[in-house]
Amino acid sequence: MKERPLVAARTLLSAAVMLAAAAVLAALMLAMLGMIVLAAEPAPSIVPPVDPRSDGQGPGLVGSPLDVALGVILLGVAVAAVTALVLRLTGER
Repeated sequence: MKERPLVAARTLLSAAVMLAAAAVLAALMLAMLGMIVLAAEPAPSIVPPVDPRSDGQGPGLVGSPLDVALGVILLGVAVAAVTALVLRLTGER
């Protein structure tokens, strides 16, 4: 009978962690949206035309593959950490 308050506390704590993660993600997305809007301006640029998709390596390579790989790895580690935290908090049922 004493397990019910513990299970309820773990459930509430895991829900709070997930809501906090969602709030941080929403804040980051709104901040990025603001940067995109602030970057747009109607005046023409005097910068010579370049391909904005590459780092200057040439037309065949788009973006920075190492940055993308690092981002994917960090995202995987973050998801694994949150999953392990939720599993530890909820315990065995």
